[in-house]
Amino acid sequence: MSSENNIPEAGKAIQLWDQGQIACPICSKTLQLANIVPLQMMPCPHCEKMFFIPKKVGPYFLYEPCGSGGMGSVYKAVSEDYPDQTLALKVLSRQARQSAANIHALLNEARVSALFADSDFIISCIDSGFADDEYYAAMPFVEGERLDKRLDRLGQLAEKNVLLMTLHILAAEQHIYRMGYLYRDLKPENIILNKYGYAVLLDFGLCITRDEAAHNEDEFISGSPYYIPPERLLGHGENASSEIYSLGMVMYHALTGRTFFDANEVEALARRHVSGLRINSATKMKDLRSSIGILLDAMVRQEPKERPQDFLYVADSVKAILQEIG
Repeated sequence: MSSENNIPEAGKAIQLWDQGQIACPICSKTLQLANIVPLQMMPCPHCEKMFFIPKKVGPYFLYEPCGSGGMGSVYKAVSEDYPDQTLALKVLSRQARQSAANIHALLNEARVSALFADSDFIISCIDSGFADDEYYAAMPFVEGERLDKRLDRLGQLAEKNVLLMTLHILAAEQHIYRMGYLYRDLKPENIILNKYGYAVLLDFGLCITRDEAAHNEDEFISGSPYYIPPERLLGHGENASSEIYSLGMVMYHALTGRTFFDANEVEALARRHVSGLRINSATKMKDLRSSIGILLDAMVRQEPKERPQDFLYVADSVKAILQEIG
């Protein structure tokens, strides 16, 4: 069943499944599906090695877990509909699917992200729906490392790497903006640094139209408190400068290895976000290049009107700093 890198050949794997069988990816011997619960680990009765029990969901064969979150899990998958591609399938958990709002959120995220498929810096969904008792959204699988994982591993990133990553994110944000939307969930967990050196965005659960964002007064505040703009905490509308604020906070984290705010409690963090504290303090900026510090200070001003107002301006500033670095 397995080929190079343990990726199962879609046709053979699905054919076995339809016959009520699966193959151990380690010893290749077949097992009967009867009484086997999918999407969990179990020992192979033949080689005694632990392996993941796959599952077929619609046209997709889920063969390896690759992440989980509050609403469900993500699995590597293959499909005869996409014979040359490894896919990622996000599947709602049993608990999450009890809420109609969660089901709508998953399917709406897939619909919205599909609008941005033309960008090299965005992971957009290619399919979604309900099949084989699972709600799912399918997207290309991206080989790489999430920014938060890389920061955990390395501590911080070099200036040039952060600036190049920033240009990729700005290109993604600009594309989303031109399509009439705001991303609204910029954080290291939603950025993958792929094997080609590109930064790509994923997870469009908070993405809404620019008009909705401009008049958003939801009582429930969504997003990571370390990166969300203060206007969201205040219940005010958001625009491109709000995305620029979040990007500035992500850049600071990547450059220094720490978030700008270190409060343990969300309430304390919220107070600090709207307190007027700025990023240009000597202690905060002492290890950063002065030109980067000046840009970051502008990007994370408390008042939206004091920040850069468009992505292209920030991109030009980043390119100038890259020329300075050489």
